[in-house]
Amino acid sequence: MNKFYPPERYDKPDSFRSLIKKSAEKYGNKPYLKYIKKTGDVGEVSFVQFYNDVKSLGTAFFGLKLAGKRVAILGESRPEWVTAYMAALCTGSVVVPLDKELLADQIRNFIELAEADALFYSEAFADSVKSMSETLPGVQYFICFDNVCDCENERFKSYKDVLAYGEKLLTEGNTDYERARVDTSKMSAIIFTSGTTGTSKGVMLSQDNLLYCMHASANMVNFSDKDVLFSVLPLHHTYEMSCGILTPLMLGITVCFNNSLKYFMKNVNIFKPTGMVLVPLFVTTIYKKIMEEIQKKNKEKLFKGAVAVTKNLRRVGLDVRSIAFAEIRKALGGNLKKIICGGAALDPDYVDRFDEFGINISVGYGITECSPLVSVNPYFRRKRGSVGIPVKNSIVKIIIEDENDNEIDAETGEIGEICVKGPQVMLGYYKNPEATAATFTQEGFFKTGDYGYIDEEGYLYITGRKKNIIVLPNGKNVYPEEIEEYLYKLDVISECVVVGRESSTGEVVLTAIIYPDYSKFEGCDQNEIIERMKAEVLKVNKQLPIFKQIRNIELKKSEFEKTSSKKIIRHKV
Repeated sequence: MNKFYPPERYDKPDSFRSLIKKSAEKYGNKPYLKYIKKTGDVGEVSFVQFYNDVKSLGTAFFGLKLAGKRVAILGESRPEWVTAYMAALCTGSVVVPLDKELLADQIRNFIELAEADALFYSEAFADSVKSMSETLPGVQYFICFDNVCDCENERFKSYKDVLAYGEKLLTEGNTDYERARVDTSKMSAIIFTSGTTGTSKGVMLSQDNLLYCMHASANMVNFSDKDVLFSVLPLHHTYEMSCGILTPLMLGITVCFNNSLKYFMKNVNIFKPTGMVLVPLFVTTIYKKIMEEIQKKNKEKLFKGAVAVTKNLRRVGLDVRSIAFAEIRKALGGNLKKIICGGAALDPDYVDRFDEFGINISVGYGITECSPLVSVNPYFRRKRGSVGIPVKNSIVKIIIEDENDNEIDAETGEIGEICVKGPQVMLGYYKNPEATAATFTQEGFFKTGDYGYIDEEGYLYITGRKKNIIVLPNGKNVYPEEIEEYLYKLDVISECVVVGRESSTGEVVLTAIIYPDYSKFEGCDQNEIIERMKAEVLKVNKQLPIFKQIRNIELKKSEFEKTSSKKIIRHKV
């Protein structure tokens, strides 16, 4: 057992149904979820109201014969999204969170693949949902969070009406929700990885997976019911849902939804959070905005002097950062003290910079298949450059391949593939036993595909991301094989590899390295080939979400180096 585990302050809940009931009893009318209304006012849902809404919606599930079925959710961050998610879990249904940034056809494909029986959606998707409904005969109900549904069609219902239906059943004495027995070890969620074709995988998670993750998250970080959390990441993201929404439900934390990235700083000042769960892109953006303001006001020398003075004072036990950097902290709401950062690699320098004006950043590491938490820096003993220690009751080890391709355990400090075994590890990939088998070792360790090492104190360090997956600064995972499938449909391309190239500004840019079919370009010079290729790639981009679009092209004059089985050797690209 790692000697740096914090004292265990919270027990693991038995189920989500017991969790929301206990939270309602303990925290009562305290706000659980806050949000910006369309009028601009702040709305809120208390712990008691959330419990009652989940119970009413869950009862409606029984009345509509949806209990134990598949329930997909599509929409922006809002209380109804969380209520639908929880009602599905509490009724033994399987929740299918969908990425709202995907194209309509891709969303439809996932709904069909998951065999969803119902789809909850928001007004922004009303037209596309109505259009795709004709090709989704398996979906019994399309339930709109807003009152814009086609009520003449019995398959379309409003969330408000469904909730009222559940309340009516409860007043009539219906006890289906309370009497239902839910197996917390069975599949409760299907989380789709990025992609629309064979590269997509549906990660199957149980309630136990999620509850263990929440338990670890609650005990590894120093959050409590005194905190207010600002939620900016999309709810379909397992990192946000497990650590930013469900763990606060357990701890009695108020969660405030950001309604637009455009109004990020404005909303921070409305809600005045004490903490945030972020990906590196937000951390770097916040810091750059702070420094831009300092430069605009010609206070760079004053700022540097304050940093030096406060550092010296801290060495003798005096911490005056809240006073010295009051203006900076006011711009972030005035109360921000801690940030949990994961989803992609964060430059350790940013941890140092935020620490200079009194905001602690704890870096963690996770992957969807682990619900998603693998490791996190304990709040009382963070280590620079590390992603922390493995969460309690799990084992992380490093595996390397010897000269005969045998997998062996690495020594301390030796770099290899990060492998995880524990109660938060997924059940497997939905309807994909081959992929499931390929990603587990004979000992039952999940092979993350990420590379790193463990030091002598048990802290984990990431040295490289997955062999193929490109992780963007906002935490989005891009599977290059998916984009390559589109590119290979172009007859002007013989071979291609999609990679993430770092631009001069430090931004990761999706780049297509292409070996053209030169027979199609006889008599053309290099510039003409590039322009023709750009025009062809533009056609592909129109079929992809913005974050997956190719931004740069590089041409090769010879074929890619390949293995004996004729696979391109990616790490040599």
